Amino acid sequence: MAPPTPLLAVRGSDCTTLLEGPPTCEQHSAFNRDSRPSRCVTFSRDGTLFGWCNGRNVSVVKASDGSVVSTFDLPKTSLLSLSPLSSVLVTWQPYSKTQDSPQGEANLQLWDLQSGQLIKALYQKKVDSWCPSWSDDEKISVRSVNNELHFYENNDFNSIANKLHMQKVSDFVLSPGAQPSKVVVYVPGSKGAPSFVRLYQYPVLGGPTAALANKSFFKADRVTMQWNKRASAVLVTASTEVDKTGASYYGEQTLHYLAVNGETALVQLQKSGPIYDVAWSPNSAEFCVVYGFMPAKATVFNLKCDPVFDFGTGPRNAAYYSPQGHILVLAGFGNLRGQMEVWDVKKYKQVSKPQAPDATHFSWCPDGEHVVTATCSPRLRVSNGFKVWHYTGSVLHKWDVAAGSELWEVRWQPFPDGSFPERPVKYQAAPSELGTTQAPPTQAYRPPALRHLPATPSAKLHEEEPPQNMRPGASGEKSLSKSALKNQKKREAKKAAKQEAKPESPSEPAPVSNSQSEPSSGDPETDKKMKNLKKKLKAIEELKEQQAAGKVLQKNQSVVMDEAPCRDEDSDHVVGLSLCDSAPLLWRVEDLRSVRSRGLVGALLGSLPRTPRQNGRLGRPLLLLPEEERLLSERHAAAALPLAADQVRPGGGGAEVQQYVEDQQRTYEEQSVLALADRKSALLRAMTSSHTGSGAADEALRSRLEALDRSFTFPHSALAVQLSTARAGLTYCPEARAFLRANWPIRGRDEPCCIARYQVFRDLRGRGFYLTSAGKFGGDFLVYPGQIQVLLSGSRLWSGFWVLTSSVLQVTPFGSTLTSLRSAGLWRTLSVCWTSSPSPVWAPT
Repeated sequence: MAPPTPLLAVRGSDCTTLLEGPPTCEQHSAFNRDSRPSRCVTFSRDGTLFGWCNGRNVSVVKASDGSVVSTFDLPKTSLLSLSPLSSVLVTWQPYSKTQDSPQGEANLQLWDLQSGQLIKALYQKKVDSWCPSWSDDEKISVRSVNNELHFYENNDFNSIANKLHMQKVSDFVLSPGAQPSKVVVYVPGSKGAPSFVRLYQYPVLGGPTAALANKSFFKADRVTMQWNKRASAVLVTASTEVDKTGASYYGEQTLHYLAVNGETALVQLQKSGPIYDVAWSPNSAEFCVVYGFMPAKATVFNLKCDPVFDFGTGPRNAAYYSPQGHILVLAGFGNLRGQMEVWDVKKYKQVSKPQAPDATHFSWCPDGEHVVTATCSPRLRVSNGFKVWHYTGSVLHKWDVAAGSELWEVRWQPFPDGSFPERPVKYQAAPSELGTTQAPPTQAYRPPALRHLPATPSAKLHEEEPPQNMRPGASGEKSLSKSALKNQKKREAKKAAKQEAKPESPSEPAPVSNSQSEPSSGDPETDKKMKNLKKKLKAIEELKEQQAAGKVLQKNQSVVMDEAPCRDEDSDHVVGLSLCDSAPLLWRVEDLRSVRSRGLVGALLGSLPRTPRQNGRLGRPLLLLPEEERLLSERHAAAALPLAADQVRPGGGGAEVQQYVEDQQRTYEEQSVLALADRKSALLRAMTSSHTGSGAADEALRSRLEALDRSFTFPHSALAVQLSTARAGLTYCPEARAFLRANWPIRGRDEPCCIARYQVFRDLRGRGFYLTSAGKFGGDFLVYPGQIQVLLSGSRLWSGFWVLTSSVLQVTPFGSTLTSLRSAGLWRTLSVCWTSSPSPVWAPT
């Protein structure tokens, strides 16, 4: 027999209705939609009955066929509930006084559902704990009256069967399940006495030994008590209104555990901060706690209050177990983004990570396969609606309220335990027309001037903790007691300190073990140089870590970083040079990134053919200076690209050539349309500026546009300057398919002037300066101090730059103004003294 389909009750400002559950999510055909707004709705414990109040009367119908069970003329009803066996209907309306009844009217009414007769009318001024609590078999019911608990038996509310009288009983919770019933009560502290929670088993309520368990604590202004499904233990969350330490605005919370066998414990949480949510697993053997300052931790504990699994940290403040207990959802609603983490509890493996922004309600469907999230009023009065999800992250149904309407409540139809068996957990998203809403990965903000540069790791505000299994022996280690663990840590710390002190002791001989000694070349001088080099590399790594953490390095440290040998993936990368006549060009993105990481700037040339270069953002290729090309060649970091014919194998290359021709034709057509549109826009601006509004002028404009359509041609030669700016890359070129690591010879330049320029370039680059062409200033190089990121971003934070002219052997400083530079002492003249060494000697004059 196929399992039934749960119904979904929807209450809003425009209607109250019942919807079929997934996969259809359509209107329930047997229920007549009520167009009047309802104040409250409820289902019976087994889900067979559905009741609501629409401001005129209270109606109770059968959920299956919509037939009316009973109707009550109670227009002021604000809350209603049904007893576990659906024999009693409880209604509550706000307490009020009138002239006819100065003492007020009884506002809590209990009705016989079948006959419609009033069983008892009681006074209940406060809305807190307004409804009596029943045991599952309705043999016992309890309500709080004037700081004491009144017990009734077999729904006889005319006589009190038993009482639990204690000073200021503030709250109570009756246990679920079969007899014997138990009750947990909370009494707040006063006059220096602590607050306490006690467990009783009905009917033994009096005497000093009547309590099954007792837990007292001082820090408690209010508590939340939760029974597990088997009624064997209670979790008590104690909260204070004010945190006297000032650590939290929301007060201070502690979590306590009480068992019916008398065991009590304080649940030790690994992170300080508020306790957001506590949820029992349906198997009654585990519970999940979400706690700690954001990003919050979530941990599963067993009945010994020992951690079983830690989900790490994340933006979450709620935990929801599926009715079968095989899936756990950790969610962050309210002031968080609505991110949900779906976990397989048995394997502790994440299933999905959907996102439901602005959600104010979450609940599991009884089938354990679907959930509903809703944005309800008055919590949020905009974007009201609900979504039905599969736990794999697929949205199966979405319903948005009409403009001007509000959604107040959605509620699943409950079912008895065992109606829906547990199904295997799926990890693949369920098919859906609405797709999934997986949370996109968040990235740190980067200013626009740095977005074209490679991303660098930045310091995080919070260090995220990964999930980990907390079971003893799960990581291969033996479970140790607290004292044994403490002694083990002491021994490990002592051993580590001893090992660190060994190399510093001059009296001890060097270790002779091959596994501990460093490799030796046999030459003491070479070994000394290797040792110094390793020291420098270690210092450079430390500087890189500091720079990645956001620390501003000093000028001498920046120079060391620039001169450091690159040890990342760009150090082995060989850039491919395309020679256009004598100009070295770089086309590939990875080549540009590698060259820029080495401190070489170059100049971007690429632009669209129909756009002036000064009006467009320049792109590839990158033109290198001859000195930059020679420096890369000396470091074996560049290779000349072979001709395309050298890499085309016999019988191959046809597809690449065809793709190249098609791309060129498509680019030509796109540029033709855009160029014609630009020409028309220019013609319209020119003719409408002097337009007089006469018919002759309009006719002349129309004829000019028609003539432009007929006669306009876009020359193919214009594409010759389109240097790969409009497209992602040159995928049709052979050099884009072969990652070059060969070292083809690059042409050399042996002229004296070229040698002099190169020696000056190499020396200044070695000193940490950045050099670009200075042709428009009448010199050879523009020399910049500082960082390359500032230079490439176009920032104006330079204190000054120098124009180097090797022919006159002088360096002329430039900056914001020559006057300011001269007054600030930045005007310096550097003379180049040539010696027999390969590098020039700089002498300030």
